[in-house]
Amino acid sequence: MNKSLFYNGVIRYALIIMKITSLACFVVCLMCLTAIAGNTYGQQFLEAPVSLKLNKIKLTDALDKMAAEKHVRFAYTDNVLKQSYRVTLNVTDKSIKEVLSQVLAPFNLTYKIIGDVIVINERTDATVIAGGQEIQKQVKVAGKVIDDTNTPLPGVTVKVKGTTIGTVTDANGAFSIDAPDDAILVFTYIGFTDKEVAVAGQITLSVQLIPATNNLNEVIVVGYGTQKRSSVIGAIDQVGSVAYEGKPSVNALQALQGTLPSLIIQQRSLEPGQAPNVNIRGIGTLGNNQPLLVIDGIVYDDFNAINNLNQSDIETFSVLKDAGSAAIYGSRSANGVLLVTTKKGKKNSKPTVTYNGLVGNQIPQVNYKPVHSYENAMLRNEANVNAGLQPIYSPQQIRDFQAEGDNEWFLDAILQNAMQQNHNVSITGGTEKTTYLVSAGLMDQRNNLVGPGFGARRYNFRMNLTNEIGRLKLTSILTYNRTERKEHSFNTGFLIVDAGRTPTYYKIKDENGNYLTNDVLSEFNPLGILERGGFRQADDDGVTANLNAEFAITSDLKIKGVFGGNLVSNHTLERIKRIEFLPKGVYGADRNTNDINYKSLFTNLQFLAEYNKVFAKKHTLGVLAGVANESFTGKGNEIRYKFTDPELGTPISETIIDANGSKGSLNNTNETSLNSAFGRISYDFDNKYYGEFNFRIDASSKFNKQNRNAFFPSFSAGYRISQEDFMESYRNHIGDLKVRASYGVLGNQNVGNYQFQTTYSTSITDYYSFNNTRASIIDFGFANPNIRWERAATFNVGVDASFMRSALTVSVDYFNKTTRDILIAPIVPGAFGSGLPDYNVGEVSNKGWEITANYRVNSGKFRHNIGMNIGDSKNKVLKIEGDQLLRTYDEMQVLLKVGQPLNSYVGYKRDGYFQNYDEVTNGPKPTGLSVVPGDIRYVDVNKDGVIDESDKFVLGNPFPRYTFGLNYNLGYKQFDLTIFI
Repeated sequence: MNKSLFYNGVIRYALIIMKITSLACFVVCLMCLTAIAGNTYGQQFLEAPVSLKLNKIKLTDALDKMAAEKHVRFAYTDNVLKQSYRVTLNVTDKSIKEVLSQVLAPFNLTYKIIGDVIVINERTDATVIAGGQEIQKQVKVAGKVIDDTNTPLPGVTVKVKGTTIGTVTDANGAFSIDAPDDAILVFTYIGFTDKEVAVAGQITLSVQLIPATNNLNEVIVVGYGTQKRSSVIGAIDQVGSVAYEGKPSVNALQALQGTLPSLIIQQRSLEPGQAPNVNIRGIGTLGNNQPLLVIDGIVYDDFNAINNLNQSDIETFSVLKDAGSAAIYGSRSANGVLLVTTKKGKKNSKPTVTYNGLVGNQIPQVNYKPVHSYENAMLRNEANVNAGLQPIYSPQQIRDFQAEGDNEWFLDAILQNAMQQNHNVSITGGTEKTTYLVSAGLMDQRNNLVGPGFGARRYNFRMNLTNEIGRLKLTSILTYNRTERKEHSFNTGFLIVDAGRTPTYYKIKDENGNYLTNDVLSEFNPLGILERGGFRQADDDGVTANLNAEFAITSDLKIKGVFGGNLVSNHTLERIKRIEFLPKGVYGADRNTNDINYKSLFTNLQFLAEYNKVFAKKHTLGVLAGVANESFTGKGNEIRYKFTDPELGTPISETIIDANGSKGSLNNTNETSLNSAFGRISYDFDNKYYGEFNFRIDASSKFNKQNRNAFFPSFSAGYRISQEDFMESYRNHIGDLKVRASYGVLGNQNVGNYQFQTTYSTSITDYYSFNNTRASIIDFGFANPNIRWERAATFNVGVDASFMRSALTVSVDYFNKTTRDILIAPIVPGAFGSGLPDYNVGEVSNKGWEITANYRVNSGKFRHNIGMNIGDSKNKVLKIEGDQLLRTYDEMQVLLKVGQPLNSYVGYKRDGYFQNYDEVTNGPKPTGLSVVPGDIRYVDVNKDGVIDESDKFVLGNPFPRYTFGLNYNLGYKQFDLTIFI
């Protein structure tokens, strides 16, 4: 176990925040100063004196001598500084500017200062042709590069075809280059189709680049790195900001709904700010099925941290779904991995201010309506008569109901339309060595339930900075988020159900404003609870820091150090106010006031080394190795008062502390730690055959020493068939074709803390001793020292294909996952008097398929982009103690049974209605009930004439088998229209 990081309490937290903030500010200042210094360093260097005495040595050696003496770097290519170039020089205390001009001029060379590097290039004012007999005419060509929406493109590479002469466009898309008057200029930019333009004596050009329909060069974010789409052989889906920008969503997960196959996002509450359920490719275990969350390379212990992100700050979402892509995250990757990358500034870009705003109205949709009041009265009478009871309402009462009409339905009374809005302002830009992004966001979502000020508001601040200092690249990210949430003091589900089942002949309030109860709602009135029953008010703060230093030892080898931390401070104030209903019923009789605090610190430290090398132009080898530590400490305290002041909620003379519910930090602290070593070896031959091996070794504090370490490997292979010679026609006229497969073992450590140890707790309110006095006792939980990891063996095979000259891309995957050693609570006899800890005995399989298709085409000035995805997943229990386990929740029963899906719903199957008394006499009937003609008849499975537990069927399960999404985007110049289903 780790020593607590909180032994100094608040002071410790304050120091940590100060350290993180100070370090971030230092990095910001360093980057800014470096960016300023970069503009003056070159000029200072050129004026520095140098003394050299050289005799017929290579020009490259002469430059090396100057570089060694003056600590500067020269950059050039072998075809520019040929090995045959030799110089003789004898200078004393001459400026480097003079020396460079002297040694470069004879070879028609020049130089340019970029940051702290002097780039040697061929002189562009003249090109010597035919052994120096003819000097070709040069022209200075200037122009502007725009995209298909007429937006300027910064950073476009502009080269004279067949030469090394080139430049890049500035922040406004403008360029200027010296070129022969008959030259051809080549314009290249990632994500766009290359374009060649003939100069033909022109001095001004306007060039428009069209987005590339072939996405093989798209950069895909993978575990601890990136890969080109063409070389990806794992089951990875990625979407960029264009897929979710403009959607009427208030958090990042809502924006993702329907955009990726088999990514299931289910909103579980009407309350703003509540986290949805998320799973990838269905359900594979009986416990926690949430995927692992990684934001900007930092692993997050709490998946709900994604709801604290401002969706306008997000660049890409990547979903790792198979073992081949996820095994490098080891023990938390059995449920898949969600990688989030946030936006950064662009190099050589002027400061750009961007505002995004969304204002909308959220309208609750209720898909059922109550019958009229008189109809309800007639139906209740009929039900009573069928049960052999007297009617409830007289004919005159029913006529009165019909004449008076319906009162307001309780559900309509407690629901309302709610405004939601999102606002974000960002400033981005960069120099040749530095980029920056600073953003601030506000999200405000009001509640669809009526009540005083119910809703949620979130504030976001983010600062992303990068800086390059020679071979060193620094990245620093600092974020702050605050969420303020206010909601009612009861349970939303009960309020909705109770209001929905109340007939419309009942009034919700009388003329004096009293809240009314009735024979359906005999205790509480939903509207009264919402308007006057109190509240839960939360104010949560979070600070995240991410510092990344990457050093290129050589062009092939780089090392990286990453430190990230997330500091959370949450506070919740609960007040339950007393309300008396008429004619009876009381809510909040204890007038509770609860004050709840929680703080946590999560740190993630990583050290990595990465080697990438191309051998003989066909063999590409990549090696990644790293170690990491993740540590988490959380502690909280709760103080719960009863009988507080009715108006202020403060303690008074009759106030008592609820000792059973109150907690101090000594018995509400959790600490965990995870040490890891991981790696990846990848190889491809001629961009045709691919192989990859990933592994991770984890040691978790959640398990006993003998079960603490675990090894999670995966193997992947791919074959890009379209690169074969016999597929040349297909490749040139149709598109690309690749098959891939992977197999590996993933882990799951989503288990309770300290289950391998006996735990103790105290209780002072539930037990009594002699003379009927309370006794304080010690409760203890049994340990399971043999508890171990859940393991998921996953197989995936897929095909990636493109058609219509890559305008249409299609991916098809089949997966089969079997999870073993699932933790299940054992069945114990009631006489035992206690429960036992979970142990590893369950086994579940989950298999399915998914298809993703995207079609992109430009027709004139219109841009069309159509995306479709569909997924199927089906789980089945393979092993469980006793072969089945039946649980009852209110009127619903849930079954765990070998051969059936997880948590299947069970019940009787209807077999029509009893038509007459002969059928009643001779047909199967439920035990203990008398039936009459018109009652429902059920299927008698075992033909014993009695409807009982043996006659129940599996009726379904709570997990959708098929998921789908359809997106259509139509663009015209600066306008776009998006339709999402």
